[in-house]
Amino acid sequence: MARLCMMLGLLTTACVAGVLISSPAAADKPESKIDDTLVLAKAIDIQIERVWERDKLSPAGKSSDAEFLRRVYLDVVGEPPTRAEAEAFLASKARDKRHRLINTLLGDPRFGEHLADRWMPVFRERGTDELGELSVSANDILASWLAEQFNAGAGFDAIARAMITVDGPISANPAAAYYGLAGFPVRTADAAGVTSKHFSGVQVQCAECHDHPYEPAWTQKQFQGVAAFFAPIEVQADFYTQPIDPRIEIKDVPLAEHLETYLKTLKEDIPAEYRGRVEDLLKYNVPQLPGDTALKTRDPKVWRRIYADWLLSAKHPTTARYLVNRHWSFLFGIGLLNPVDDFNSLNEASHPALLDALAADFVAHGFDVKRLYRAILNTRVYQLSSAGGPAKAELWHFASAPVRQLSPEQMFGALFSLEDGDAYLKSFARQYPSAYHRLKQFAAIREMQKKNGQEPEGNVNFNMELLHIYTDRLDAMRLKWRLRRALSAQYNAMAQNDEMTMSEGFSLSIDQALLVLNGDVTRRLSGSTNGSLVYAVMRDIKETPARVNAMYLSILSRAPDAAEAARAAAHIKACVDAGETEQSAYEDLFYALISTTEFATNH
Repeated sequence: MARLCMMLGLLTTACVAGVLISSPAAADKPESKIDDTLVLAKAIDIQIERVWERDKLSPAGKSSDAEFLRRVYLDVVGEPPTRAEAEAFLASKARDKRHRLINTLLGDPRFGEHLADRWMPVFRERGTDELGELSVSANDILASWLAEQFNAGAGFDAIARAMITVDGPISANPAAAYYGLAGFPVRTADAAGVTSKHFSGVQVQCAECHDHPYEPAWTQKQFQGVAAFFAPIEVQADFYTQPIDPRIEIKDVPLAEHLETYLKTLKEDIPAEYRGRVEDLLKYNVPQLPGDTALKTRDPKVWRRIYADWLLSAKHPTTARYLVNRHWSFLFGIGLLNPVDDFNSLNEASHPALLDALAADFVAHGFDVKRLYRAILNTRVYQLSSAGGPAKAELWHFASAPVRQLSPEQMFGALFSLEDGDAYLKSFARQYPSAYHRLKQFAAIREMQKKNGQEPEGNVNFNMELLHIYTDRLDAMRLKWRLRRALSAQYNAMAQNDEMTMSEGFSLSIDQALLVLNGDVTRRLSGSTNGSLVYAVMRDIKETPARVNAMYLSILSRAPDAAEAARAAAHIKACVDAGETEQSAYEDLFYALISTTEFATNH
């Protein structure tokens, strides 16, 4: 009981999110060579400041270096800085150190990984996959492809075009997972609806059944014309061979009159799924872009290319506005227009001129996501403190930094960043192998049984070449990233509700809280054995004040204030005086700090 009271005492200061060391930093001195993204950053600030002036708001002050440091790491690479990185940045006297850090992080391979983690729940809502465990691993295949594209600086228009127009098997073209993991079969109307929503923020799904209630251009007939671009898609897979390798096939779409004749010949007992496919081909038969004439070509291989060209062109200006709005929401928790994926004539942006200007710059620079991030991260508004904002400000005023719950991937990234060395990672890799790695192990066991003259267990056919393709691609992923994705999937499954939806945050269920605070990851990391943070701190540092400081820097990316340092030192002394080990006292401190709101949020 005494220890519990001491631990609760340790939480008193640390659990207040956003209340950090807050001495204002000096204004950054511009680099001698002008970076045009700094010009864009200034233009963003001007637009935000105009709204502050209009609504008579005084924004929060500039974030402290410690506050900015942790925020930008979580936003750009998905995990907080190491103790060494925090010490180096906080000790630096360079006036442009924030600008330099932003450039460094945008060049880090973890940038692409984190951005893939942000986009994957958009493309494939959590809990909607229908292929079970293999689906999770195939999601990793698509995520790794996205990370490669983002890190290589591919324009988002090229990424979107590749996903919209893809065909072939996932093993040869990971972008095919965009359609392949949506379930079997892919409904034409659904493919059209989600593609419009995912890449342009325009929701037209209701026009499948009736004219749109407040968008006159989106009639049911117009929806059918757009959906027809996706009618040739069929997803095929051999379910009798492992691993499953869904492939996108492009089929010819017969003329309507031929389909009508054929439909009359079908017997009544024909499977409903087959009849529905024929009816869909009849309904979605002639591709037509909004405001354009019907397509004349019957070559199904070019249909989606024509659609993608239109969606990503100046003829569809909503696309660029949506994409910059979506990325803005990744950094601020909300967009300049909300909901972020519902652009319509009745939904107004909080800063329309800013949204238009960002979209124009995005298009002019080849849909360059890194450039957009670089500009936003260098703004005054992004670098505001989360504390001291005006009481009457709304979230859309962006008058202080928002306090945002960590995503599941960020939380496990933050936990894994506390290990010393990679011993824990390797042990978790053995505990959480991918479905493909398990299949590979099972196939090896079967081969051994055959060689020994034993009857192999199970009646499964294995494609070993395919297994090697998948496992090699997963092995190329950074181990920490792959593990945090696997654990996040496990976490999200615990948050499933009656409507089969999954959570983005860490407050929905008791099971989730127990997984984070008392689960295997936390239990191992909070110990004092070799490989743990406590072990490393006690091995490398001899004095209590320095050890406490190192614990705070490692876990919260900041030094403790005087009260926190005194409270921690008193707890450690009390444990030792009571005959307990000093290691156990630091384990208490570790557990207390990771249990705080400050650790579980970005602020």
